Amino acid sequence: MKVSIQKAYPRALYINTARSSLCAGLALTYLAKAYLQWPVLNTVLSIVCLFCILICFSAVRGVTRSVALILFLSGALLLVFAGADVKLWLIAVTQNANLITLLVLVPVFGMPLKYGGYYQVLDAMVDRYMNHRHRIYWVPALLGHFFGALMNMGAIPVVYKLIIHGKLPRVFQSVPGAILRGFSSSIYWSPNMVSVALVTYYLRVPWAEFARGGIILTLISLLVGWLIHLITDGKPQNHMDTNLPAREGIDRKKLAELFVFCSLFLGTIIYIATETAIPVLDAVPLLALAYPVFWLGVLGKGCVILEAYEDYMRYTLPGFASEIVMFLGAGFVAAALSITSIGDKISLFLKDFIGLNPYLLCFFIVSSIVLFSVVGVTPMVTVMAYSASLNPALMGLSSHLLSLVLVGGWATSVLVSPFTGVTLIMSGLTQKSSFEIARSNWLFGGVMVLLLSAMPLLQKCM
Repeated sequence: MKVSIQKAYPRALYINTARSSLCAGLALTYLAKAYLQWPVLNTVLSIVCLFCILICFSAVRGVTRSVALILFLSGALLLVFAGADVKLWLIAVTQNANLITLLVLVPVFGMPLKYGGYYQVLDAMVDRYMNHRHRIYWVPALLGHFFGALMNMGAIPVVYKLIIHGKLPRVFQSVPGAILRGFSSSIYWSPNMVSVALVTYYLRVPWAEFARGGIILTLISLLVGWLIHLITDGKPQNHMDTNLPAREGIDRKKLAELFVFCSLFLGTIIYIATETAIPVLDAVPLLALAYPVFWLGVLGKGCVILEAYEDYMRYTLPGFASEIVMFLGAGFVAAALSITSIGDKISLFLKDFIGLNPYLLCFFIVSSIVLFSVVGVTPMVTVMAYSASLNPALMGLSSHLLSLVLVGGWATSVLVSPFTGVTLIMSGLTQKSSFEIARSNWLFGGVMVLLLSAMPLLQKCM
């Protein structure tokens, strides 16, 4: 028995290492191709993507595995019927390499939070201000939004652990929902979010144009979350828990330091998006990869940089196996759809079936994304299918409006589905079932679906 265990453990370790190396190799190869423009890197990227599919697929389980198989088979059938040559097949495999690069490199930005000593000051700030009914919503919601915009899903456990010390107090029962709603509100605008990158890429909407409407939806989402918190939280009362241990005062210098570094990061991205010709989708992952070196170097913590990147390779990258397979599969189908006329036929069908009423079209699109997610189809697949296939002009919608509706459907779906990464992460943190986590957001999701259906009205006001 001991011999078999010893043999199995190194094998699992080797597979894990290979998976991490391939994920990192995919991201770095894509960045090299994007900036160096060497033709040979197209072939190299295709090969790396194929190996990623092979070695990551073994880690995919359940509904995700079935959906991924369907995506690859559907894409293959479309390419065969279209008579695609080998070059088109290789291009289809790499279709979403840019989105995967964003997905796996953005969490690198969070390393300075751990190694720079910022958790302590944030911990003290939370303890000081989590003492009122309204603050019990706004503190976790704003922290979830702020760190979500910077770190994507990696922000959820960070914010939860900052607020909840050990056992979840009764008065803090609404905190997990506030964190998730704050996080989902960052999905509407942040260039670090895959949702934003996906729809702006496929619909050819500049991020600066998209963000104007996205920020309005962010404010609406946060306010709706607050109102639902007031409705479901019962009577007003002081929620200060006097049994919590006293903590040191807030280190305002350290807090200001964190704000400056984070603002510089986001400011650089916004400058690139608005003042240069560099695609945001190429700039964000490169900045996220390199910025921690600058940040930790300025803090005089250069000695921990190598350790931080090694920990990321060892513990974080292997966890992206399911997402990588799904993104490559969805991109494979999207590329196949782009060389056929199926997208135009779907757009015309929706126009004929629903009519040219933009409100009904928006309602159908948002509700279908949400309903598919509830039964296990990740919103990434549905949103990508719509983004790659729908022709906004044929449906009487603008590309800007459609992009906001699709991202809104994504942001709502991640909260109301028990199968998304967001609800599964919170399920593990709270020791509740993902169905219970999702169900607590159904009222919020229903309100957001109705508001997103009214997006054409917002479009007229902008």
